[in-house]
Amino acid sequence: MPRRMRLIPLIFLVSACKGETAKEVTAAVVGKAVEVTKGAGTGVVTGIEEGRKGTESTDGSRTLSKPDEVFASTELQIIEVKPASPKGVEVVLAVTNKATQPIHLLGLRDGGGAQLVDKEGFFTPLLAGAPGQLGEAIEIPPSAKVKATLIFEGNAAKAAQVRLWGRQFPVPAGAATAKAQQ
Repeated sequence: MPRRMRLIPLIFLVSACKGETAKEVTAAVVGKAVEVTKGAGTGVVTGIEEGRKGTESTDGSRTLSKPDEVFASTELQIIEVKPASPKGVEVVLAVTNKATQPIHLLGLRDGGGAQLVDKEGFFTPLLAGAPGQLGEAIEIPPSAKVKATLIFEGNAAKAAQVRLWGRQFPVPAGAATAKAQQ
């Protein structure tokens, strides 16, 4: 529908009102339009994600994002935590696929799936657009182990834990490997 045609009902509605009523009606109509548009956009994104999650893709891989699925099929370890260049904290993970098919892990960017916890208990998110930052998913071949790099906001010297899919992993001392705290 052309843009002018969509505005005609609003013009008739507003012209029938006066002063504050016109303002309130216009605000309500525009607010509802924004709400519907936002809902539709969110629905499309959610639909795409839900369509990918927990299903087998054409290459035989499974896409996982829920903590119980992730921890049932993988082992996660923090290998290294160091200052990132030019800023932030670089965390190197070892991700082991315990399954006999490839796995794509999603959800690190969504809803705080990955967070750095400092020694004072403050949480910091992934650093958006950082050079070397992991993409949308961690891809692991069948029965294999890969390294994945995450870049967080914050200071490496203050890093105490990394939270991944709701589970806390202590920052290792030196090069020691840290296991998750249950």
